[in-house]
Amino acid sequence: MIRASKVEDWGDEVWHKWDEFLKINTPSAFLDSRSVKAALCVENRSLIAVCWFHENEDVKGIAIVEDTVAASQSRGQFLKADKPFFKLAQTFLYRNEGVFRLNIRVMGSVLSSGDHAYRYDKNVSELEKQALISKALDFKVGKEGGNSIPSTFMVKDHYSNVPWSKRISGKSFWNKKWIDIEFDPVMEIDLSPEWKTLDDYSSRLRKKSRAKLRRIDKDSSSLVLRELSFAEVVENADQLIALYSMVYGRAGFKLGMLHKEDLVFLKKYWKDDFPVIGYYFDNELVGFQCGIVTDYSVEAFFVGFNLKENKTHSIYQRMLIEFIKQGIARGVKKISLGRTALDIKSSLGAVPKRLICHLKVHKRPIIHSLMSAVASSSSPKIPQLKRAWDDELTLPLSISSRSK
Repeated sequence: MIRASKVEDWGDEVWHKWDEFLKINTPSAFLDSRSVKAALCVENRSLIAVCWFHENEDVKGIAIVEDTVAASQSRGQFLKADKPFFKLAQTFLYRNEGVFRLNIRVMGSVLSSGDHAYRYDKNVSELEKQALISKALDFKVGKEGGNSIPSTFMVKDHYSNVPWSKRISGKSFWNKKWIDIEFDPVMEIDLSPEWKTLDDYSSRLRKKSRAKLRRIDKDSSSLVLRELSFAEVVENADQLIALYSMVYGRAGFKLGMLHKEDLVFLKKYWKDDFPVIGYYFDNELVGFQCGIVTDYSVEAFFVGFNLKENKTHSIYQRMLIEFIKQGIARGVKKISLGRTALDIKSSLGAVPKRLICHLKVHKRPIIHSLMSAVASSSSPKIPQLKRAWDDELTLPLSISSRSK
């Protein structure tokens, strides 16, 4: 196993092998070396890339690991429970001013939703995977190798095809010493290759959703959208982060945070495939969206907007439509819109896909037990989502065909 905390820790040959391995083992925009290099360049991130090799020097597996902070200030807002002990455990966990904070080590992409934690050669057994993952999580991650190891580990986001009626949190099917936890689903759109324009897409939606698309287009017609160059991203980075903070500050649950350097270095490495679109009203920047566009998916990354202008001009909903346009124009199979605003996204055609995270509080048994109790007796509060599609033939799969 070799580790990199800086881009220059590895030569071009290793990074090339990394990407070649990823191509044949389920591509991932956030495991792509361009995303990993961008994250390694951000000074405020405690992140490493991990690569395992076979004896013949072929790549056996790859992963990313980051130390960050998880914070929840939405006690009871996003979870439902049917056992009294849940409330007792929750009271203890939220005892500090109603906020539950946890230093946490994450294997996977902190800033995205989906299966971006690791990839292994198909010949690596599940037992060997677990052993390699445990070893990769149990060392210092800081830029100079000086950070202490957090007491909580998380391996995040595996798709699950378990029926929605069945709870999947609690004891882990992955490893008996871990806990399975389910947060909100990721909202995704599976595109048909027959759809070449937004009109093709909208023609298969129900009348109500088509009307909503027209209303959003009308409400946002006074906005001017402009894709920012690398130089403009650098120049406007502080303003972009300020707009992002207006949205991020309202989040009930936070895992890590976006830094302006993330935008700069992602633009540097992905170039045109990381479009950063500015939204202007009366020549003032009132919003932005960014995402990674590949040949197989569009991964919505982050958005930011002025809350007042958003109410007037439907900025956020227009951004969702722009992500859909990007996917159709590139001919991708999937658009991933993230975990927030489930109702709005479902009204435009996105469907929920369940994700499981694996959690282990390895140094504090009492906290691990309480977390297990909370997980076992609770599940996400999923609102009644809109059915946007006109017929079952064009209804994308609501559960990914890929499971762990």
